[in-house]
Amino acid sequence: MYKLLLLLILLYSQLADAQNVGHPLRLSGQFSTGDRYMEIRLLGALSLHGRKELAELSDLAWDEDEAILYGITDRGILLHLQPIIENDRLIDVNLLRHFRLRDDKGRKLKKMYADSEGLAAENANNGIRGDTLLAVSFEGINRIELYNPEGTYQRPIKLPDELRNPHFYKNGNKGLEALARHPEFGYMTGPEVSKTGTTIPIFSQSGLSWHYQPFEPHGALVALETLDDGTLIILERAFSSIFEPLVISLSSAHPRRENRESILETRLLARFDSTQGWQTQNFEGLTRHQGKRYFMVSDDAGAGYLQTQLLYFELP
Repeated sequence: MYKLLLLLILLYSQLADAQNVGHPLRLSGQFSTGDRYMEIRLLGALSLHGRKELAELSDLAWDEDEAILYGITDRGILLHLQPIIENDRLIDVNLLRHFRLRDDKGRKLKKMYADSEGLAAENANNGIRGDTLLAVSFEGINRIELYNPEGTYQRPIKLPDELRNPHFYKNGNKGLEALARHPEFGYMTGPEVSKTGTTIPIFSQSGLSWHYQPFEPHGALVALETLDDGTLIILERAFSSIFEPLVISLSSAHPRRENRESILETRLLARFDSTQGWQTQNFEGLTRHQGKRYFMVSDDAGAGYLQTQLLYFELP
């Protein structure tokens, strides 16, 4: 009884401190919430603003046990978000809490160590509350580390030799942007672009690798997510200059041990092209919500003229 009362008090205090940060957003003049577009169904879009902590939001992870949508920013800030869904539509988001990521000595991460890009959760759907761990990938000083939901450092995740070599990356801003936890292969990640060649390697934490062929020129690997059957959902961003379109692509692939080292056979699920009426911006974060429903988020780069966009969709 005491534990239940304590839990209710904690939940009430979170909700009392929650701030509404979601604002309705229409990403297309042609397609609306509820419409099917290519291989996905649109279930709502919001612009997130009203708090400086929402700037440069780079990835998401859903915690089913806690009913929290975690977000990570390029500035090393961990967000606790509460999506509001009615009639299967995303209508609002509350910001519950936020924390600075801290190192193994409890200090806030210094700027050169704080470029957090990818996010994935452990123990987030096991029916046990309070045991979630969050894996965060960083670029610049490329690594993956585990934190608790309050941003306290736990331990490192060992990476394959290639990913620990700074010369493997094209430059310091093209590192480990994408991160997912695969049901068979554990954590999967890869560089944003390849230093050589046109395909982008995707690694499992044990060192198995596959190659992703971008759909677009200048396509970059910016997020990964999975389904329970091991299907990999891949988010690609293609942008070269203000004179070229911004194209966001979603695709699926099936990495298997027998097809390792090969180019993944991919299926295009959706393509958002800025020259075709889509107002989508710099999407680079992705997480599965429930079933085959996903959240996707954009990074506003800390620029006032850009948006933090949150899209909710499903794979029918």
